[in-house]
Amino acid sequence: MSELSQLSPQPLWDIFAKICSIPHPSFHEEALASYIVGWAKEQGFWCERDQVGNILIRKPATAGMENRTPVALQAHLDMVPQKNNDTVHDFTKDPIQPWVDGEWVKARGTTLGADNGIGMASALAVLADNSLTHGPLEVLLTMTEETGMDGAFGLQPNWLQAENPDQHRLRRRR
Repeated sequence: MSELSQLSPQPLWDIFAKICSIPHPSFHEEALASYIVGWAKEQGFWCERDQVGNILIRKPATAGMENRTPVALQAHLDMVPQKNNDTVHDFTKDPIQPWVDGEWVKARGTTLGADNGIGMASALAVLADNSLTHGPLEVLLTMTEETGMDGAFGLQPNWLQAENPDQHRLRRRR
């Protein structure tokens, strides 16, 4: 059992612990992406991947909320692979080892991957929580954010149903 399972809200930390157990540095997110797609399908959610590997999961609105504007929650799949000089760790094969230090969640000898593992865990925990009343929900998980935002820049127009209130298009800096 993970030390994180003692934290609250437990579903969030259980999902985060699972994310930590699957290596996912930039350019090596496929195992985590496959796990998340499988999880979404097991939950009965609509799920699709695009040509760059981004994942879009949709959960229908609860009864009486169908006419609400869809809301999107977004996070990215990859993490920065940094370790202490005295740590032996292969980020493409070895899981992150989270632990609780007082009020902090840390990793043993490596970065924790909370950027953006906790974002993914939060979005998936919202999807999994059937006690919430909500309009249509979308979770977008993008690829290789840490090294160039490839997933975000590869998004196709109109893939998401949620609206962009500013209607600005994402553009690469020159």
